[in-house]
This record gives sequence, structure tokens and C-alpha cells, in this order.
Amino acid sequence: MAHTKFGAGQRVAIVRSGAFSAPSGTYRVVTALPHETGPQQYRVRNDSEAFDRIMDESRLERVEL
Repeated sequence: MAHTKFGAGQRVAIVRSGAFSAPSGTYRVVTALPHETGPQQYRVRNDSEAFDRIMDESRLERVEL
């Protein structure tokens, strides 16, 4: 089983660069997606939204509570 940088339930923030439409604030990692090729991806959710976003690991940073 491959190790991932972030685990389910962990709080993360989106790294901002250029025009990006996701709201700022913290997101909760729902799950790491199966990794086949390319960057590791995660399903994340902001508490103010009713849907999940798929984000590359490089776009996320750990949030200390």
C-alpha cells in the first residue's frame, strides 16, 4: 500500500497561484484517490460547500489547528 502525504479527516489549505476559483479557508481531506499515474490526488471538502473537489497533492498544504 502506498503512503500518502495527507490522510482522511486531515485539515488542509489550497496553495494559491494565479486565478483559482475555490474559496479560501480550510478543507477536510475526504480520501486519497487511487494512484496510477501522475500526481497523487485527493478528494477534499470545504465546510461551506455541498460538494467535493479533486486536488493534486502539490496544491495542498497542511493546516495546524
